[in-house]
Amino acid sequence: MDTIILTVFCAAVAGVGGIVAKSIREIAASKTTNEILLEIASVVADVVEATSQTYVDALKAIGAFDEAAQKEALKRAAASCVALLSQAAKDYITEVSGDMNAYLETKIEAEVRRQKRIAA
Repeated sequence: MDTIILTVFCAAVAGVGGIVAKSIREIAASKTTNEILLEIASVVADVVEATSQTYVDALKAIGAFDEAAQKEALKRAAASCVALLSQAAKDYITEVSGDMNAYLETKIEAEVRRQKRIAA
């Protein structure tokens, strides 16, 4: 009888332990994902601000910020983001989107719009 109770108890502990371990892994993965998303947002915001300050504002001041300059600013910002992001962030972007440049360009464009609204 004791053997049966011990066997059932051990099976229950193992089952609960597995569930707890899985929950801990999921929480850790979620925390890591959140940290990566915060990193991406921070890098994109900083790069957009820096690109504006070092490239866009000067061209706007002389009336030379045309469509070609806009594309160049986006290209520069995307390259800066790639240079600054951690490997974990790059891997995450590649995993979720498949195209790092398209993902970053979308984030950059959204950040430019956000910063324009704040400045207005």
